[in-house]
Amino acid sequence: MSAAQPQSFLGWLDYNESDARRMREVFAAFDDKGTIDSLGLGVVRDALADQMFPGVSTVQTRARYFLFLPWIFQRLENESVAPARFPERLRTLETTLIESLRQCHGAAEGVIGYRARGRLSRFPSSIYWNGLGVLGIRVKNVSLSDYRGMVQHASRHIVDTDDDGHTISASRGAWDPGLPAVPRGFLGEAIDFVLEPLEADYLVERVLTHCPDTLFAELARDLSLDRDVPLPWEVYLPHVSTTLREVLMNAQNFSELVHGAQALYNLLLVNRAEAVLGFDADALRADLEDEIEEWAALIEQRRHTIRKWLASGSLWTVTARVAPVSARTRRFVHDWGELVLSDSARGWRGKAAEALIRHRELSLKGKLARLTELRPLENWTGEPFGRGQMSFRWGNAKRILDDIQQTRS
Repeated sequence: MSAAQPQSFLGWLDYNESDARRMREVFAAFDDKGTIDSLGLGVVRDALADQMFPGVSTVQTRARYFLFLPWIFQRLENESVAPARFPERLRTLETTLIESLRQCHGAAEGVIGYRARGRLSRFPSSIYWNGLGVLGIRVKNVSLSDYRGMVQHASRHIVDTDDDGHTISASRGAWDPGLPAVPRGFLGEAIDFVLEPLEADYLVERVLTHCPDTLFAELARDLSLDRDVPLPWEVYLPHVSTTLREVLMNAQNFSELVHGAQALYNLLLVNRAEAVLGFDADALRADLEDEIEEWAALIEQRRHTIRKWLASGSLWTVTARVAPVSARTRRFVHDWGELVLSDSARGWRGKAAEALIRHRELSLKGKLARLTELRPLENWTGEPFGRGQMSFRWGNAKRILDDIQQTRS
C-alpha cells in the first residue's frame, strides 16, 4: 500500500445547529472504521439511531461529560469571555479537564484526549454539544459557533417570552437552571467519571423528559433491565410502546439485510487489492467469507419476515420521522433485498450483486471509489470497513447507562 495520504478538506457554512451536527457526524465517521459509510446508508442508520438513542453519538464515551461541559461553559459565562478569546479559553479548560481525569483513569476508560491531551483535534465540547441540547441540558437552540458570541453577556438574567409577552422560562445563560452544582475543586483537582447520586438522578430525569418513547428512556427508567446483549433489539422489554416496537423492528431488519452488502463490499475490496496491488489477502478473505456465510444463514432463517417487511415500506415511513431518504438510496436497499431475498438460492453470490455494490460506491464517490479507481485503492489502509451488523450507537448508550446505574444501584 502507498504510504502517502493525500490531504482533503471539507468546509461548510454554519447556518444552524442541525447542519453543524450533521457535518460533525460526517467527520466523526472518517475517524471510526466501524461507522465509515462506504455504501451511503448512514442516513438510514442515523434516522433509526436517533429514535432509539437521541443525543448519543458514536464518539461519546462517559455520562459525566454531560455535566463536565455545562460546568465549563458556565465558567466561561461567569468570566464574560469575549468571542475573540473564546476558542483559546475553552481549549485551555478542556485540556485542564483531560489532565484532571488522567489522574484517576487509564487510557481505556473513556477519557477523550487521553493521549493527545492539548493537541487533541476534536474536544468533548463539540462531541457532546448536540446531545446537551437533545437532553434539555442546553436550553438555547444555538450552534457552538453562535454560542461563542453569546458568552460575554450570557451571565445576565435571560427571560424568554411567548408571542403574547408572557414569561415561559427564565434562566442564566444557555443552561438548564436545574443543572447540578459544580463540585468543589472542579478543574483544580483530580476528578473521575463516578456520578454523584443527584447527578445520576438528574441525567435520568433529562432522558425521561426529553427522550420519551425511546429505548434510551426505557432503559434509563428501569436500570435493572439486562443490557448485556450485543444488539439493542435483543433487550427484553416487559413494556414497550407500539412506536418503539416499530423502530426496533425496522432497525433489526435493516441491520440484518444490509450487513451482507457491507461484507460483500469488503470482500470485493480485498479481492481487487490482491489482483491490482498484490495485497496478501488469504487470511482476511477467509475471515470475510466466513462473515458472509454466517450472514447468509441468518437471512435464510428470516427470509420471509424480512421480505414482507421490505415490501411494506415501513422503513421509509419510520425514517421519514427524522430525515428524508433519497430515492436513489431507497432503490439500492430495494434492489439489494430483491437479490438476497429471492427464492433462487444465494442471489448475493452472482455478478448482479457485485455490480450493484460497485455501481453504488461509484455513484456516491466518483473518483474516490475504491472498487473502480486506483488512487483511493492505493490509499486504503488494508483494514475492512463496518464489520458486523449496525448496532445504532448501542455500545455508547450502554456505557452511559452503566455509568448512571453504578451510582443508582
